[in-house]
This record gives sequence, C-alpha cells and structure tokens, in this order.
Amino acid sequence: ASPPRAALGGGSRASLGGLPVIALSCPWRTKQHPDPDGDTLRRVGSGLRALANDWYNRGQRFGVFWDFLSLHQHPDPAHGRVRTAEENRLFRQGLGCLGRLFAHPHTTVLRTASYPEGYDGRKWSAQLVLSLRDQYEGLPGPNLWRYTEACWSRLSCGSKLSLDLDQMGRLAGDPWYDRSAMISECAEGGDRWPPLLPSQFTERLDARAFTEGKDDKALVSRLYAGAFREEMRRATRLGYGGLGWGDAEAAQVARVIASGALPRLEALSFLLNDVGDDGARALAAALGRAGAPQLKRLCLGSNAIGEGGVGALDAALLRRAAMIGGESMLARRGQTPLEIDYSRLTKEGAKRLLARHGRSQPHTPIRMGHTALGA
Repeated sequence: ASPPRAALGGGSRASLGGLPVIALSCPWRTKQHPDPDGDTLRRVGSGLRALANDWYNRGQRFGVFWDFLSLHQHPDPAHGRVRTAEENRLFRQGLGCLGRLFAHPHTTVLRTASYPEGYDGRKWSAQLVLSLRDQYEGLPGPNLWRYTEACWSRLSCGSKLSLDLDQMGRLAGDPWYDRSAMISECAEGGDRWPPLLPSQFTERLDARAFTEGKDDKALVSRLYAGAFREEMRRATRLGYGGLGWGDAEAAQVARVIASGALPRLEALSFLLNDVGDDGARALAAALGRAGAPQLKRLCLGSNAIGEGGVGALDAALLRRAAMIGGESMLARRGQTPLEIDYSRLTKEGAKRLLARHGRSQPHTPIRMGHTALGA
C-alpha cells in the first residue's frame, strides 16, 4: 500500500502532482477483503472511464484514493500478520488526513453503498446495505467510516463532484457514456444531504448502532469537526444546484449559516431545486442575523418560492445592510445579490414588492426573470 502522504499529494490536498484527485467511498464486502468478487472495482471502473471520457479533457489522468490500496492494511490478521509499528503510524496519519481529502471543494468523491443483486457475502453483516430511508433522509448507515466519508463530501464540494455510483444506469458501459451523462445520473436523485453541524453529526452517531467502526466514534467526531471548521471557514462559494432539495435542506443550510461557520462565503446557489417559502424564510432568518457577512450573491432561481418567501428575503437583506453596512450586503453597481428567476412570484406580488422600495431609501436589487426589483 502507498503511504498516505503519497495518496494525498503531500502539500496539495486537491491534487496529486498536478492531477485532479478522486476519492472512493465504498463498503467492505467481507471482513477480510473489501471487494472479493471485483464488483466494486467494475462499478468504479465504469465511473472512472466516464470521467475520463470528457470532450474537453480527453486523456486526462487522475490521482485516485481508495483506502484499501492507499492506506497500509494488515497483511494477514487471521494468521497474526499485522501492520508494523511504522506502517501503523502511517495508517493513523492517513486517517487524520481523510477529512481534508473528502471535504476539499475540488475533490471528486465517488460513492457506492449497495451490493450487487444476489450477492451472498452479506451473511456476516447484512446491515451494511443502506436502506432507502437512510439514504434519502441522511441517516447514518451501519458502517461508521462510510457514513463519515459521505458527510465530509457534502461539506463544500459542488453538486457535480459528489457522485453516487449506484445511480448509474445500464448504459454506463457504453462507449458514448461520458462525464456529462454520468453527472446527470449520479449527481441528482442520489443520497446527497446538506452539511451537518459537528453537534448534529455527533448526535446522529450516538443515535445509531454501527456494525463496523463503532469503537471509532470519538475519533471520527473529532475529525469531522476539524474538517467542518476548516472547509467552512475557507469556503467562498457553495453550489447546491439541481439536487432536488426542498425546504428541509434549505433550513439545514440556514442552520449552518446562522452558526457563524461561513465568515468568507460570497456566493450561495440553490438553482434548480424545489425550495419553497418555508425554506426561503429559514434562509432569511439566518441572513437577517448577519450570518455569512461577506455574502454578495444568493441564487434561488427555478425554485418554488412565492411572494411570502421573496418578501422575507428582501426584508432580511435590508436588515443586513443596516447591521453590516458597506457593500458586503447590498450589491455593487451592476451586481445582483438575490436571484429568483422563474419562481412562483406573480406579477401582482412583484408590483407589491416594488411598491415597498422608495427611491430615497436603500434597496436590495432582486432579479425576477425580466423584472428587476430595485434596478
């Protein structure tokens, strides 16, 4: 196995010698070997082939992290052959770097949780298969490390970089199946949920019994909290477009904003989701308390927000302007801090919002299709 620093590219957490990094999150199918039948490898191979089949980057090479191959494993624990002291030190060092690797905004994370149909290696740990309820509600599955890797990957990476390989269809093996086709299948309708606060992450760990890694709860809680603080603190852009998110997911992002974890965030996008008035009000409440003080652009286009949600956001942004001052809240000339194109705001609602803005008072530019509120 390669030393962890080699897998992580030394000083560069997002690249390996200038190569883009892909991190794999896969369950172990038996206690002795993660993939005895090669099914995971075939699934991962289809995903890597699709990522490499990119019109603009043909021939692109990748640095791939797979824990079984990239971290020192026990050679044969059943017969007493375990890691040496040096290998064990490197293994623990590698574990300490996993949060940085999976949470980095430019790392592509490929995830798989399901077993192939008819697979009989489940006898020792049938609970490893995540239920649909677990996947779509963001509850931890019985494998502690896989769940933690999934939570890391949801912190700050874009909607096209956290990909669920279990969503790939039968055409994944066709020559024409490329990066765009894979993203359209695997980035939407998968099990992606919003970032969790460290306290929420720990609560979910404590509420669930794990079949694997249960003795590492304190370790992964500490690693998650460290990765959360680091990645949220440095984040300037967060893109959650096209994930099928609604009010609950928007409210969770609002909790993160309200916590003060995003001091440098400048742009936040929920484009092409199903956020309604309740989600918009939750975001408005967090923003109205001056959460994310550097925010300059909020994109909620192509959602289900009506007059109530838009009005709450408008009022919140005006309160922020009074609290923070300067140009960190209100847009500079020619910029738009709030975009709600193609929402459910009616013409009558837009007129009422326009009527609230007198030319003599500060105003928040809002883009609504062809109507510019405050322009």
